[in-house]
Amino acid sequence: MIKTSLFVDQEREAKLNKLGDALKVMEQHVDFIALADAVDEAAPRPGRERGGHPPFPTELMVRVLLIQQLFNLSDEQMEFQLLDRLSFQHFVGLRSSSQTPDRTTIRTFKERLLKAGASESIFDAVNRQLSRHGYIARGGQM
Repeated sequence: MIKTSLFVDQEREAKLNKLGDALKVMEQHVDFIALADAVDEAAPRPGRERGGHPPFPTELMVRVLLIQQLFNLSDEQMEFQLLDRLSFQHFVGLRSSSQTPDRTTIRTFKERLLKAGASESIFDAVNRQLSRHGYIARGGQM
């Protein structure tokens, strides 16, 4: 019989931490608030004149972009993984949210960065912050 536990989430998280979760490393060594501020300065958020849902916070979208780059995921796969993987939800800050960015939201955010010429500077800033702690981030691995 399979053992059940009320603390399964904490037990699994402890095991993941022991195994060396790359997202935990980024969480510890990257200043995402500073990155989000730099993105908003380089590529200001669009106005809300046209209505629609409020945009996701820039920090959340920067985290999505970094996961996407780290694991080499398409926009469609990123949307799926955000719905499916608890570790991604936790890292991005959506663990208890009913809303997640869809492929169009992800693509629109990337286009905003590309138009402003800010996409490469994000990854450079992350790499600089990680390298100070002895880590090197590459697409698909760390």
